[in-house]
Amino acid sequence: MEPIKAFSNVVIGQFVLTRIPIKVYVDSRYLTITSTDDVQDTFIGFGMDEDGQMHRFDYRMIQHLSVGPMGNVIDLDTYNKSMGFEVGEEAPTEEEPKKEESVQMTEISKDVLKIKRELIKQQEKELKDKENALKKEPVEEELYQGEYTFGTGDIVKNINPSCEHFGSIGVVKKIMDLPNGIGKVAVYTVGNSGPTYKPGMSLTKTTDQLEKYDG
Repeated sequence: MEPIKAFSNVVIGQFVLTRIPIKVYVDSRYLTITSTDDVQDTFIGFGMDEDGQMHRFDYRMIQHLSVGPMGNVIDLDTYNKSMGFEVGEEAPTEEEPKKEESVQMTEISKDVLKIKRELIKQQEKELKDKENALKKEPVEEELYQGEYTFGTGDIVKNINPSCEHFGSIGVVKKIMDLPNGIGKVAVYTVGNSGPTYKPGMSLTKTTDQLEKYDG
């Protein structure tokens, strides 16, 4: 097996699914990944800074990850070694790896192997849920048709039943374009409470998951 050359949304999503706190270090700052929604896109991810603001980033620009409550630093070499990938052709040295590093890589390997199955199951479930939701929608109700029907300052509601933040309501703070013209995302501040969200939380969703809320 060949080692990965850059972190991807799949790798980051694996940690998120295990409820392990994870941050990405990019552009000289740490961004917290709040949910799997932040890394849905294949090319661009979203993370929250210390002030609660969401920023998008290119996965290829990630220098390392900060994993767990203790903030263990995981770079590409550490990740590849934990997965058993061949990192290089150099002959092994006689020096044994540090005990802390060995334990860390072993724990990561166990977590990653465990959540690979969970990730596949969740992706399959989400696809089925979206397919069922589309079948229930009337054919004539094509609300967006590639156009964004609300803007900054509007109150929106999450209407995607397969999203973990379904039912959240908040005020739109900003609207951002996804790369290659594939759509838009809205960042909104939550104003209500639910099992997975609370007032003041900042969420980022694609516009097809939201609708204007009139109260």
